Amino acid sequence: MKHTILGAIAGAIVTFLLALVILPVLSIKFTGLLILIIAFAIVMIGVGYATQYKKVVTQLPGKIGGALIILAVVYLIIGFISSSAMFRAGTKQKMLHVEEVVFDESVPNVDMENLIIWDESDAIKFGEKLITEKDASLGSTYAISKEYGTLSVIDDKPYWLFPLEHDSFFKYLKNKTIPGYIKVNATTGDAQFIEKEYRVAPSAYFGNDLKRVIYAQHKDIGLTDYSFEEDANGNPQWVVTAYTHKTGLSTTEVTGVVVVNPINKDVTYFEKGKQPEWIDRVASKHVFREHLEAWGKYTNGWWNPSDKGKLKSTDGIGYVFKEGNIYFYTGITSYGGDEATTGFIIYNPRTCRAYYNRISGSTEQKAMGLMEELVQNAGYAAKYPYLININGEATYLSTLKGKSGNVVGYALCSVKNYRAVAWGKTLREAQTEYNRILITEGSATNTLSDQYNTLEKSMGTVSRVGALKDGYFLVKIENLNTLFVVSADQYPSIAITDKGDRVEVSYIKTEETVKIDAIEFINTSIQ
Repeated sequence: MKHTILGAIAGAIVTFLLALVILPVLSIKFTGLLILIIAFAIVMIGVGYATQYKKVVTQLPGKIGGALIILAVVYLIIGFISSSAMFRAGTKQKMLHVEEVVFDESVPNVDMENLIIWDESDAIKFGEKLITEKDASLGSTYAISKEYGTLSVIDDKPYWLFPLEHDSFFKYLKNKTIPGYIKVNATTGDAQFIEKEYRVAPSAYFGNDLKRVIYAQHKDIGLTDYSFEEDANGNPQWVVTAYTHKTGLSTTEVTGVVVVNPINKDVTYFEKGKQPEWIDRVASKHVFREHLEAWGKYTNGWWNPSDKGKLKSTDGIGYVFKEGNIYFYTGITSYGGDEATTGFIIYNPRTCRAYYNRISGSTEQKAMGLMEELVQNAGYAAKYPYLININGEATYLSTLKGKSGNVVGYALCSVKNYRAVAWGKTLREAQTEYNRILITEGSATNTLSDQYNTLEKSMGTVSRVGALKDGYFLVKIENLNTLFVVSADQYPSIAITDKGDRVEVSYIKTEETVKIDAIEFINTSIQ
């Protein structure tokens, strides 16, 4: 009996120390608990072997250890079978709640003032430059987190938020707090250093380690996607997706979020659907990708050797900025499909609901290739695009980068019409050229005429003309309240247009009436 007690004590100590290191989820729906059981059993058998090795198999320590291992293995086998798509394909396929919608309704007309122009790598560059200018010593002590950067909505505008991280264990011991974080406007690229000192972070140690702070209160839930956000009062918060498994030991099911205040260590759990409005993401890209794959793969069950009806996502997940929320999106194509989509899935990470737009057209990768063909002589590269809506037309928007990695222009490409591709050194220039091509393609092919049959023309005498910015001019015609924006690169005559000149301006009729881009501009007074 004493050998059994000794083995149990040794097993408990080893298991406890192992748990401190790996922080296992203490739930039968996760493998962490089984790992602890197996570790306990191995120690029991080891102690028995060391003290009475000739009889270890027949003595109590060996019997207990062996029984625990057999029990764990049996549970793993049962868990594997119950998790298999062979038996649970229907459950896995229905994890993604998909609603078919019309593109115009799911993606509102683009707001050029709040587009997500700068990607994560751009925002990190802005942040590094800011830190260097602000305090060079910060860069030698802390690093901008490239793993936990989050795209969030703050005051109805998209921002990238990047926490700072401790650069090493010894630097953590010297500076246990972090002085602030980086905030970058995703539209303008304006970067700020927010001076708010906090302690809790993934790169911290001991009692300030983010995972350990949460584990102290929540040991029975899975955790993923450690996002850094601002709450409604402008205070930094860690937002972590909480999940369990729907089938056996797999199939992620989001249950809510855990919010950690990095300043005072407060930990709060919110069930899915009951989280505060300022939280932008309950589900992560990883969860979306897992559910999307099962939704498309098992649409006709597990046994489908002909791949009938199977769908899959195109490579990569992008963003849509919609009604003050950040959505994930990806193109959908059939198995065996190459450069054509059958539509798009737009996913709300706050509600975990998806919306399917059936729009046939080019994939993101095909669109990037078309954009780069326009500027192949310059050698520019198109980044992964965003999906936007321009007057009802599903459109890819991408920034063009030079060899240095800096943004040198913008490109737009229609999802449905491969020939409708345009670029410009400024976003306004690119959009103006894109609108012109859409109109031309619509009248020539009749594929876009329904959306672009509202071309208007105004003629009259110029009452005021003045420079706007970036090679653009504002023109006002007598007896009209509208200001027309004209590009000097496309219409050089605008630079020598004066008050009293007779002009003709063509434009797309939209709800905007104050300031409209000119699609065509003719100064009839210039001979």
